[in-house]
Amino acid sequence: MSINIEHIVEAYRDKILDLSLYIRNNPEIGLKEFLASEKLVEMLKKEGFEVKFDFKEMPTAFVARKKSGEGPVIALMAEYDALPGIGNACGHNLIAAMSFGAAVALSKALEEYPGEVILMGTPAEELGEGKPFLIKQGEFDDVDVAMMIHPNSKTYLDVPVLAIGGIDFHFYGKAAHAAANPYMGVNALDAVILFFNNINALRQQLRDDARVHGIIIEAGSAANSIPDKSKVRLEMRAKDQKYFLELIEKVKKCAEAAALATGCRLEWNHFEPNCDSLKANQSMLDIYKQHLDAFNIKLDPCNETGSTDMGNVSQVVPSIHPWLKMIEGDAGLHTQEFLDETASEFAKEKTIIGAKLLALTGLEILKNSNRLIEIKKEFNEN
Repeated sequence: MSINIEHIVEAYRDKILDLSLYIRNNPEIGLKEFLASEKLVEMLKKEGFEVKFDFKEMPTAFVARKKSGEGPVIALMAEYDALPGIGNACGHNLIAAMSFGAAVALSKALEEYPGEVILMGTPAEELGEGKPFLIKQGEFDDVDVAMMIHPNSKTYLDVPVLAIGGIDFHFYGKAAHAAANPYMGVNALDAVILFFNNINALRQQLRDDARVHGIIIEAGSAANSIPDKSKVRLEMRAKDQKYFLELIEKVKKCAEAAALATGCRLEWNHFEPNCDSLKANQSMLDIYKQHLDAFNIKLDPCNETGSTDMGNVSQVVPSIHPWLKMIEGDAGLHTQEFLDETASEFAKEKTIIGAKLLALTGLEILKNSNRLIEIKKEFNEN
C-alpha cells in the first residue's frame, strides 16, 4: 500500500504546532536564534536525521539529512529569525514548523521511495545571511530541488521577488571653518547632496521594477564647519538579476561623479549580502498547484513584492517559494496585527495544511522520476 503522507503530517500535528508556538514565544533576531535552532536540531535527531550543526561562522545554521538509496534530493528551508522589537511578525515560526512537518513526513516516505530529504536551518533571512552562507559552504551542491512556503494574508504561487543589495558610501573631504576659510575645505556634505541628485536624475531611466532607497547616516556635526566626512546607506532592488547588477554599477557611477565634482575621496562597502531575484520553477509550481486545488485553496491576484535570500537558492537549484494565506484578516507582514493573528486556530490549521502541501509536492518528485527531469530541464533552459 502506498504511503499516506497526509496521515503522517496529522500524526505530527501536536509537535508541529508546539514547535511553531515555541519559536513564536521565544523570538530571537538574526544570527542569535540559539533556542530555535537547538530545538529544531533536537527534534530532527529524534526522527533519525543526521545533523550538521557546527558551522563556526554561523552557529545557528544547521543541515539535517535523511537518506535511503539513490534518488531525488529534496531540501526544505526552515527560517526562524524574528524582527527586532516586534518578534515573529513575518511568520518565520510558521515557516520552520511547516518545513519541519514536511521534512519528517517525507523522511517516512523514504521507506518506500529512494532519495534524500534535507531540512536546511537558514538563520537571519531578514538580513539575507543564512542561505547565501550555506550555498558558499557547498551544502546545496547535491540538492535537486528546494522549497518552502511563506505565510501571508493572501495566497500566491509566484510573487515577484526583487534582488536586493545594500551598500554604504563614504565620502572623505577636508575640514575647514565655514566662515573664516571655507575655500580651504573639501565638503563631504556637498558630495552627498550631489550623489542624491545624481540618483534622482537616474530614476527617469530606470526600469519600473527597480528601486533605489536610502538614508544619510553622517554628514557633519557642526554648522560652522565644512564637513570632512559623510556616509550614505543605500539599498538597490530589481526583478531581473542581470539588470540588478547593472543598477548597482550605475549607482556607483553616481557616487564617483559626486566625489569627482567635490574633490572628495570615495570608499564603499556592502553592509548586507546581496539577495538575488527569485527564479521560481514553473514545473514544481504546477505540482504544488495541483495539491493547492485539492485543498480548495484559491489564488489571489498578486500585487505584492519583496526580497528574500531564497532568491539566491533559486539561482543554483530549482526552487519554489509560494505564499499561503495563514491569517483570516488582511494584516500586512511585519506588523503587530499579523503577529497577533498567527496564534489563531485558523493559522494553526493552515500550518498543518502548509506542511501537507510541501510534503505532497516532494512526494510527487520522489515517486516520479520524469517530474525531476522536467524540473531540471526547465531550470537549465532558463
